[in-house]
Parts: sequence; C-alpha cells; structure tokens
Amino acid sequence: MSITSHGRSKRGALDGARVLIPRGGSWGERVRADLDARGAIGVVAPLIASVPPRDTATRDRHFRALAAGEYEWLFLTSAAAVEQLSRAEVHLPATVRVAVVGTATARAAAAAGYEVAFVPVGHASARALVSQWCAGRDPRRTGRSLVVRSDLATSVVSDELEVRGFGVEVCIGYRTVGVDLVPEIAADLREGKMEVVLLTSLSVGRELRRQVGVLAPRTLVASIGPGTTRDAERLGFTVAHTARTQSIDALIAELDARPDSLTTTSLDTISAGTTTAGGGTETFR
Repeated sequence: MSITSHGRSKRGALDGARVLIPRGGSWGERVRADLDARGAIGVVAPLIASVPPRDTATRDRHFRALAAGEYEWLFLTSAAAVEQLSRAEVHLPATVRVAVVGTATARAAAAAGYEVAFVPVGHASARALVSQWCAGRDPRRTGRSLVVRSDLATSVVSDELEVRGFGVEVCIGYRTVGVDLVPEIAADLREGKMEVVLLTSLSVGRELRRQVGVLAPRTLVASIGPGTTRDAERLGFTVAHTARTQSIDALIAELDARPDSLTTTSLDTISAGTTTAGGGTETFR
C-alpha cells in the first residue's frame, strides 16, 4: 500500500489476496509480516523443512573445526545453512570470513551474529558468488574454505573452488525434506481459493506437484528467479511472474506493483503466460 500525492492510500495488487508461503520459521513469519502490511493474507504452509543430515558426526566435526578457526573462509548459499549453524551455536572466530550467495542469506547471517565479508554484485547465484570471489585471489595465499550446504544443493561453489586450485571442504549441514500440507490447504490450492503461490526452490515445486498436482488455473504462480522458473516449468507449472531481482522481498514488491489486483475475481482475467525474467537466483533449499 502506498500514499498518493493527495494523501490517500493506494491499494496494491496484493491487497485482499491469499498468498501461500511455502516455508515456516522466522523466514515464513517475516514474509507473512510483509504481506500483511500490504493488505494480503499470508498463509504459512511449509512444504519443505530442514532437518539434521544423516551423517551428524561428520557435520559436527566440520562445525568444531570452523569454531576453532581452522578455515579462513565460510561459504553459505542459503539462509537454511545459517539456521543450522545458529542452532548448533557455532561461534565464528574473528579469523573466519563469511561469503554468502545473496542479500537474503546475508540478512540471515547478520541476524545470527555473523559478519559478512563478501556478497556478489548483481545476480544472486552460486556461480556469481564463486567467480567474483575468485577474481584477484591467489590460491597459494588463501587458506582453506568450508562450504556448508544441504544434501540437495548443487556443488557449484566447491567444484569451482577446487578447479581453480583453492583448498575447500564440503559440509552437508542439513537435509531438505517434504512436509505434508494440511488437507484444507491442499484443497484450497486445487479449488483456486489461494490466489498466489510463492515458489522459492525446486524442492518446493516438487512437493507442490506431489501433494497438490494441478493447481487451479486462476492461481498465480510466482517464482523467486529464472532458475526456479525453469525448474517449475519442467514440473508442469505455468509461472505467471518471475522476480527481476532475486529475493523474496523483491518478488513480493513486484507482485504488489502489478497493474491488476491479484484477488480471485481479477485473476480470472490475467494471462497465465506472462512472465518477467532476470539473471541468476537465490533459492532456499
């Protein structure tokens, strides 16, 4: 909601719309607060969750080494990785520097008390992170790095670091698992009673397809970035909006700025084939 030049409030496109928020925890509550401030009805209905990895002994060994200052750099490619470090009460010594994939992960790291030393400019992607970080750095003068990621995340960062001659270890800090929707929410999605669905990762898309199947045609599917859009389309979803700048905050702001209301009545008139696209993507696996 914004204020016009005449001092009157102007309702955004999200006003009155029910929006599915596919992750819970502090992230889900923050997204709901943003939606509520815009007059939308944010429905936190987690489709995925982060749980400890199967090999907790190896994870704990990496976490102890990290806290002991045995790594010079820590690479984080998701807010979920930050959550796992925070839950384990890992305190980073001043000698450890933190590199993150994008602004959402940087925000989570700062909230956990970690000082972020490197965020890539432009696209929030693993490839942008590693290519920009490596520029101008000499592997012979750089200490070991630790990459903390999920069991489903790609190995782009660690593979690129290794190819370029940097010392790197990978820590599987958590697993991403599906969470069953309550029957009422699944029914609302099938029947078109949820105006907007936020897709934030391939994992979310897979669970949505597995549990709900085909969404009602009037439901607008909104993706956090081009990578997630491509994954969603392979799963059979029609994505109506792709965030230009890869963050959940940007996605919500862009949806609210659309010219047409996103309530159910208005969605009947929106063409489902309209997509906007940008560069890389920051996802939450």
